[in-house]
Amino acid sequence: MSTAYHPQTDGQTERVNQVLGGYLRIFVNYDQDDWYHLLPLAEYAYNNSVTTAHDMTPFFANYRYHRQTECVKEREAQNPGANRYAHWMQTIHQQARQSLERTREAMRRYYDRKAKQQPEFKVCDLVMLNAKNIRTKRPSKKLAPKPYGPFKILEQRGELAYKLEISD
Repeated sequence: MSTAYHPQTDGQTERVNQVLGGYLRIFVNYDQDDWYHLLPLAEYAYNNSVTTAHDMTPFFANYRYHRQTECVKEREAQNPGANRYAHWMQTIHQQARQSLERTREAMRRYYDRKAKQQPEFKVCDLVMLNAKNIRTKRPSKKLAPKPYGPFKILEQRGELAYKLEISD
C-alpha cells in the first residue's frame, strides 16, 4: 500500500514510478495540466523498452513477441500447444531470473563501493543547479525539471559552495 506523501512500496514499483515521472516531465506542458493524456504513451514506451534487469522488454516477457509500432501486418495464425507454450514460458522466466541475478550482483557491487570524491569545479566551469530548493510558479514540483542550467561559476565561496551567474 502506498500513499502520495508516504510511498512505501517495493523498490521496483518506486523505480518504475520514477521512470514514468521522467517521461511525463519531458512532455508535460508548462501548466502541467495535460499529464494524464500522456500516461498511455508513457506506459507503451516503458513496456516496449529493454530493461537492464532482464535484457528484454516487459511486453516480450509476458507475450513472447515484440509489439509492432507500425501498421498491423497480416500474419499466419499460430496455435502452439499448451505444453509448448508452458515450455517457452519456463525458458523465458529462467532467462529473466538469470539476468536478474546478474543485475542483483552488479547492484550489490555498486552499492558496496565507497563513495567517490566530489568533482572539482573551477571558476568559469558550467554546472547544473539542483532544483530541489528552488520555488517556481508551476503547479506541481514533481513534474518540473530536476536540474536547471547550465550556469557559469563566478567564484568559489567555500569548500563546496559556489557563486553562479544566473540570468533573470
